[in-house]
Amino acid sequence: MPFHGPATVEKLKQSIGFGDITEMKALAEVSITTQGENRGSLNGVFAYKAPGRMRVKLFGPFGLTMSEVVISNGLLQLSVPSKKALYEWSLPEIAFSALLNSRLRYEMETDGYLYVLVAYMPDVRNSEAVARYFFDRTYLLNRAICLYKNGTGVMGAEFSEFNGRLPERIRLTLSNGLELDIVLQEPEFTEGIPDEYFSSIKHEGMELKSFQEIFKDFAPLR
Repeated sequence: MPFHGPATVEKLKQSIGFGDITEMKALAEVSITTQGENRGSLNGVFAYKAPGRMRVKLFGPFGLTMSEVVISNGLLQLSVPSKKALYEWSLPEIAFSALLNSRLRYEMETDGYLYVLVAYMPDVRNSEAVARYFFDRTYLLNRAICLYKNGTGVMGAEFSEFNGRLPERIRLTLSNGLELDIVLQEPEFTEGIPDEYFSSIKHEGMELKSFQEIFKDFAPLR
């Protein structure tokens, strides 16, 4: 239903991400680009658990895991087992649902036809924003999330093609030009996904690299 206001900080908090969905699994079709160059598409599985955990597993022939993306405990990881490579990037604390980090301080702004909820570190005078959540004014749907580190944007998530409050398309964009366009299919709103499913990828047997190295290492996935 259309939103009739008034918009407040508390109302925007309640509208973050996937509404009251706390756990979800879905099939996923993922297209990958780096710096605008198409790297191919893979099928996989998308899993989410509020407030800030996400895992995408991408499969190749014979069901072999080609790559994994994990967001958990303030860390973004991308693994490529065939190259024994693990790329890591520390992220600000983030929520993909209304289960927000209560330690942060929130303020409301406007940006054209959007409402913006801005998260700041608490008790830090003149602190830089660590996250911005964007909402349309018509339905108060959460259209995008931007994450910052030391005042610089490091990651963006855009949500579109909504079925109710659930976006069927998610686009993750990193400041180094890596982009994952995720189309969700056959979502299941389940409970009981163990926290261990979102555990960080182990370093054993993997070469640890920064995300900036991904361009010279990432071969086309076709």
